[in-house]
Amino acid sequence: MKPWIKTFYCSMAVFALAAAGNRAPAAAEDAVRMETVVVTGTRTEQAVQEVPAHVTVIDEETIENANAENVPDLLRSEAAVVVRDLYGNGKTAQVDLRGFGETGPYNTLVLVDGRRVNEIDLSGVDWTQIPLDQIERIEIVRGAGSVLYGDNASGGVINIITRTPDKGFNAAVGGSGGSYGRAKGWARAGGGTERLATLLSASYESMNGYRENGYLRTRDVGAKVAYDATDSLSFNLSGAYHSDDYGLPGPLTEEAYALDRRQANAPDDGAKNTDQYLKLDTRIDFGALGYLAADLGYRYRDTDEAFVSYTFSAERKLDTWSFTPRYVLEKPLFSRPNTLIAGADFYRAEMDLDTLYGAPPAPSSRSNVSRDSYGFYLNNDLFVLDNLILSLGARREAVEYDMKQEDLTGYLAPLDDTVDDHEYAYSAGLTYLYQGESSVFARANRSFRFPLTDELVVYDFYLGTININPDLHPQRGDHLEAGIRHFITRDIEANLTIFQAKIKEEIFFNKDTYTNENHPETLHRGLELGAKARVLKHLTLYGNYTYEKATFEKDPYEGRDIPAVPRHRGNLGFRLQDFITGMVFSADYNYVGESYAISDQANAFSKQGSYYIVNARLSYTWNNLKTFVGVNNLTNQDYSEYVVIGGFPDAPNYYPAPDRNYIFGVEWAF
Repeated sequence: MKPWIKTFYCSMAVFALAAAGNRAPAAAEDAVRMETVVVTGTRTEQAVQEVPAHVTVIDEETIENANAENVPDLLRSEAAVVVRDLYGNGKTAQVDLRGFGETGPYNTLVLVDGRRVNEIDLSGVDWTQIPLDQIERIEIVRGAGSVLYGDNASGGVINIITRTPDKGFNAAVGGSGGSYGRAKGWARAGGGTERLATLLSASYESMNGYRENGYLRTRDVGAKVAYDATDSLSFNLSGAYHSDDYGLPGPLTEEAYALDRRQANAPDDGAKNTDQYLKLDTRIDFGALGYLAADLGYRYRDTDEAFVSYTFSAERKLDTWSFTPRYVLEKPLFSRPNTLIAGADFYRAEMDLDTLYGAPPAPSSRSNVSRDSYGFYLNNDLFVLDNLILSLGARREAVEYDMKQEDLTGYLAPLDDTVDDHEYAYSAGLTYLYQGESSVFARANRSFRFPLTDELVVYDFYLGTININPDLHPQRGDHLEAGIRHFITRDIEANLTIFQAKIKEEIFFNKDTYTNENHPETLHRGLELGAKARVLKHLTLYGNYTYEKATFEKDPYEGRDIPAVPRHRGNLGFRLQDFITGMVFSADYNYVGESYAISDQANAFSKQGSYYIVNARLSYTWNNLKTFVGVNNLTNQDYSEYVVIGGFPDAPNYYPAPDRNYIFGVEWAF
């Protein structure tokens, strides 16, 4: 951990303890259901029914009652979300919104408190960087979010929002354990006054994993400071330190999978990682003239991977700077309520990558890659009628890559090149409000995705060159969707969304040429159906169903299904609460339909079978003490969420998911 970050955390710990004398009494429970407000849909606070998109919120109560060990576990139950966890620990899980298959992680933008955490290369999102005990809620906005967020938001946006400091002193400690040697301990403390508040969190987790060499050890510290300097000037400073080390057991062939699905193909492969960031949010309120908000962030990530089975290792260091100012004006236009947001996003990421090959390892290549992006956007929401909102937005974004790579073996000529590109996005939507919190919406928008740094590089061993692929272009999409969110009664709600996305130049990896290529056109169509009902005083039922058809529309794979996109997905569950005072029993059923394996664009192999899992959890709260016990995969299904075609000759390779497993824990809040 860097010294200046250590100083930050120590200061937060001192302040949290000092706040113990300012403890405030707990607020009485509000009997009236509060209106749900989200920040992801417009980058400013807005009632969820006013957003022209299918939006859901995984709130704190849902997180506490879920049988989840990480964020991907929470997302599995959501409509239009497919999770493919390679090793069963959540760290390298692929999360796919609205059916992009293998490239789902690069078409789904993931934010933590509004800070993007998608990588500039193919390494994907590290889902363990924010432990569940630090999360307040998760907002999911389905459909293209390119106007407000730019790159990576073709399928939607997932915003993980961490806990915020409160006035008065509050603290909690807890621990949990479970199958496969799982053990975790966590603690948090915070408090403050009218003007200044802070929160400090820390946790440690260890597990051996379902498979051999599937271990994971994580260490996390997070802190937040909220300071209202005046009634019109406020600051929020947040930071986190995460480190881990983990095994990489590798895929299993069909024969090995049938023989022993818990074995490791690569028993000695592993990696370690550190990830730390600081972020300063500033807001200046100009009264009737609106407000200016600006976020300044820095992130440093250091990853070492050792693939002993391939006599290959890699050391990657990544620095990322971000500056995202925006101006928000809430002022009537033509005597109608109107909200205008104008903003800019500036990101600079620089990565050093050293690779070693052989036994003993010897340096084989050295790379330095930087990526700069500049995005400017406008978005406006106007109440053209008392219950009709017109939403219009536009964005222009430019990107520049500077790529250097030296082959230290002397076989390939070095790469030293730059490339730049730009794209635009738009959004137009209508939202009709009726009957309290019910609403209907329709919108059309355009998305884009720039290639990742790894996708741009082409190795030509015949010519002995490393080049930037001149034939790889940004991906573009035209999206249409419409939906309804209807409250039948105060306690019964349902939603339905239909959508279509026509994607031009969608980026895929071609395993036959070992390059990333643009497919001329793909089509994604589907519907999302959900419902939630409190049918009895203590019983709540919920469920959702997603149908999606994702196909290649032109040669060379015209008419084929996009791999790893199931046609059918569903979830059913219930929560029985306070049938005995303080006791909650919940269970859910998740179904994922069959789909073609990753890299099978030609649909040459049989579809991978459907699967389902059943999870259940029982918790009991007495005063400030809470205990729980849960079981995952209750019916002990054998399945794999991630299957890929590869090898010589081509064949399915499996990443087995865990069998029936258990988790239990206790938490004391004070």
